[in-house]
Parts: sequence; C-alpha cells; structure tokens
Amino acid sequence: MRSTPQNHRRRLLKGLVALGLSHRLAIAGSDSNPDVVIIGAGIAGLEAARTLAEQKITFTLIEANDRIGGRIHTNHSIFNSPFDTHAHWMRASPANRLISHAQINGFDVYEDPLRAEYFVGNRKATNEELDDLRQTDALFNRRIKRSALSAASGPDDNAHTALGPDFFSMPWGYTVAAEYGVWDMAQDSKNWSPKSWWNSLDAKNWFCRQGYGDVVADYGREVPAVLRTSASHINWGSSGVSVTTSTGTIQARAAILTVSTGVLAAERIAFSPKLPSLKLQAIHDIDMAVMNYIGLKFSTDIFGFGSDAYVTQQQHDETGVGYLTHANESHLTYGYVGGTQARLLELEPMEAVVAYGLDGLKSMLGNDIQKYFVKGFATACGKVPLFDGAYSAVRPGKVLARQALGVSLGNRLYFSGEATHLSQPGTVNGGLERGRETALEVAAYLKRTS
Repeated sequence: MRSTPQNHRRRLLKGLVALGLSHRLAIAGSDSNPDVVIIGAGIAGLEAARTLAEQKITFTLIEANDRIGGRIHTNHSIFNSPFDTHAHWMRASPANRLISHAQINGFDVYEDPLRAEYFVGNRKATNEELDDLRQTDALFNRRIKRSALSAASGPDDNAHTALGPDFFSMPWGYTVAAEYGVWDMAQDSKNWSPKSWWNSLDAKNWFCRQGYGDVVADYGREVPAVLRTSASHINWGSSGVSVTTSTGTIQARAAILTVSTGVLAAERIAFSPKLPSLKLQAIHDIDMAVMNYIGLKFSTDIFGFGSDAYVTQQQHDETGVGYLTHANESHLTYGYVGGTQARLLELEPMEAVVAYGLDGLKSMLGNDIQKYFVKGFATACGKVPLFDGAYSAVRPGKVLARQALGVSLGNRLYFSGEATHLSQPGTVNGGLERGRETALEVAAYLKRTS
C-alpha cells in the first residue's frame, strides 16, 4: 500500500530575509569572467548559486528556458488554479529547506493526509481484500529487500525478477508493483533496481496549496540568472573552462552542470576534450524516467473522499493510472502514469490522453461523472528537450552509476543535480542538497588555489 505519493509569518520577516539575500547575491552574481559558471537554473543550480554567494565566489548562472525552476513549475492558467506540471510532492527526508522557506514566506503547506481508497472494478475494496493488499505489500518489501541485500547483479538486479512470477499472479500483485514502480519510480518493474531503491531514504510528503513550483520560484527570486541562454559546448582542457552559449562565450575557473542526464545522454552539450569513458558510461547507466500527469478538473469532489485522497483501482498490468483526487481542495485530480505506458501516451494527441485518464475514473464511478467534468490537460515531460524526462532512474545492475556521475573532472568540471544524490535521487530535495554540496566543493578548491 502507498507509503509515499510520502502559518503565515509576518511580511516584515519575509522582507528582511529577501533584503539580506539580495545583497549577498548582488555581490557574487556576475556575467563578466566569473569564478564559476552554473549551467541550469533548476533547484540544484539555484542552490549552487545561493551557496557560492554565501562563500563570496562569483558566478554566472545560465538557463536555456525563459524561467527558473527547471522541472519544478506551477501553471496557473490551464485550470485557473495551481497545477504542478512536474514535481508536486514536497518530500522531507527528514527535512526540506523548501518547506521551511514556504512556511516563512506565507505559503500554505501541509503534510500529506495519507488518505487512500482502493477499488476493485467499480466498487470499493472489502476489508478482506484490503487485508490481502496489506499482505501483498509486506511480501513486496520482503522480496525487494532480499534482492537488494543479495549478490544479484547486472540484468538480474531488477524488481520483476526479484518479485517473481507468482507475485504478479496475486490479486494485488500488479497494484503494489505499480505503486512502488510506475507510479513512483516511473519505471516498469523490469527496469528499476532494487539495490538502488533500497538505498533511498524514506520520506514524509507535504503539499503546497499555491504549488511546489511557486515555492521554488520564490526561493530563487533574488538569484541572478541569465535566461534563454543555452550551453552548446564546454572546453575544459585548459586551466579553466570556456562555455559557448547561445548568447556568447563565458570564461570561468570551473563549471557546475545541473542539467538532466537526458540532456547529457542526448549530447546536447559537446565537450572538449571528450568526457572520459567512465563518465559516459555513468550517464548511459542512469535513465531518465518518464512520469506524466493527466490533470482532470471537475466542478465538485467527484469521489467525496476529501482533499488529497489517493484512489487506486486494482491493476492487472503496469499500464494503469493512479489518482490523487481533489488536490488542495481544488476539485482537480492528478492522474499519474509512468514507465513504458507514459512514453506511449506521449505519442498520442492530448485529447486521447485526457480521455484515457477520464475513462479510468469512469470505470470506478460510472459515466455520470462526465457532467461534472470541466477540462483536462496532459503533460509530456519526455518530449521536452530541456529535460527529456521527469527524473533519473538507475538501470538494473548499475547501482554505482550515481557516484561515478558525481565525480568532478580536473577540478574544473563538476556534475550536480538529483541524479548524483546517493540517497535522495529523483527528488527536488536531492537536487537541492547536491547543488549545495557541489558548490561547497567548488568553493573550497577555488579558495585553496587562489
């Protein structure tokens, strides 16, 4: 069963915090021969910039998009209410400074109430069926743990093999596998590593009524970022780095790359000299998983379960949709799809994807809910060339890839972002922590050699 997807303060305090940060960043942020160039203004890049500012290290932060935040964005125009098009769950493992920032700056954040309802076809599951579900969940964890702690390696380090064919023949086998797999890891069971998953920290989840993307945008509001500026080539063969961008060339002592592994794998940034084979292998070994949301707006709470309720229908394969209903008391339902099914749906017109998500709800509640339906929208993160997916996922048997990706090259080229976090990969918190860690590593080296 699902264990994850896991106060308004005075405006004076907000003003004082913003004033102090703005002063520090105004000193450090510079586009003229900086100490460091940061590529990507997602959460890792923003946190790297903030940290370098604290360390009195000059930097230039460039971003190919026309906004900051990267894969964390809240859209207010689609439904005339907050809709997180990428990250929605605010994970605290055990802390998340973005939650603290939100609380200090007047955002309405609250813990996930962990409401969960299960359906078998068009009816709610019975108590006996729910007992069976809990036993299936416990079996899942025992078998995944056994595999994670075993000598399984290479292609055998995958969840499908670890669980065994008998698991998927159980009434709730595919449902439990989907909750941990395609609806969380965003990968089919055959494509994710139990060893990698076992090393990840558990977390409590929080929600923000205004949207997670708005929190991140506010967190980075004073960070000087050069938007609509993409990096195409990095020369790191000399004593520093030379970064060719769409608006000119930047010379710096070091570069921090926070772009996704999808961007690196697609070779949208060229390197001279070429990256070492071990680095290229690490990039290849970390896939960009695809997780998309099907936003379904209604005029009422169609289930009547209250806000932020997870609704799951018993699954018979890994192609279904999971639902978070009446999100933030907005009558908006998030349908989430991941893995192979998400990639296939990206090939379909949006109208077909919305209908697919709506049909899943109708199969539980009946066709009558159509009269309450207002509007739908589907994301397609795998088709966005700035990301090429939602978040990173280690391929089976490649558990050491994250560590290899995070190793710097020549004290000039530093790799950051959630893909390099060993215990919080695939999370905003992981990206934030790695942004700070990488910036501190760069700052320490530059100060030693100045």
